[in-house]
Amino acid sequence: MAQPALALSCLRPDVARTFNEAAASETTYVVVHGALHFDAAEMPQTDMARTEPDAREVSGTIEGKGLTVEGFTVPFVRDLVIEAECLGSWCPTVEPGAEVLAFLERSKAGYRLHLTPCGGMAFQAPEPADLDRVVACYQGSACDEAG
Repeated sequence: MAQPALALSCLRPDVARTFNEAAASETTYVVVHGALHFDAAEMPQTDMARTEPDAREVSGTIEGKGLTVEGFTVPFVRDLVIEAECLGSWCPTVEPGAEVLAFLERSKAGYRLHLTPCGGMAFQAPEPADLDRVVACYQGSACDEAG
């Protein structure tokens, strides 16, 4: 008997929406534009037979610039934990060394980056316009989602 095909439905990723979610959270976030480094073998892999969520914590490093009111101007190199979550057979697709715009959770324990198949708190290969929108959001300009 054939099984029905299931599809993952994601909202279109939007940097302003993510900025607003981070700003409204009780959690402290740091916004960084840079390169994300980790061992790809430690990340969960797409498995079409998987039906249950699979979440893993992977050690990594991010190297780039942190967000200030002047833009991405502060050198930022930190170790972090990447929390990668698969939903069924769908997994995050970020590559080691990828350029990302990342919203890092900051706590006493360090920095965390949450990745999901829909993106989570990172945008791979962000467009210059997306970086400009995040800077404008941080500067207090209207931070509306793209329509």
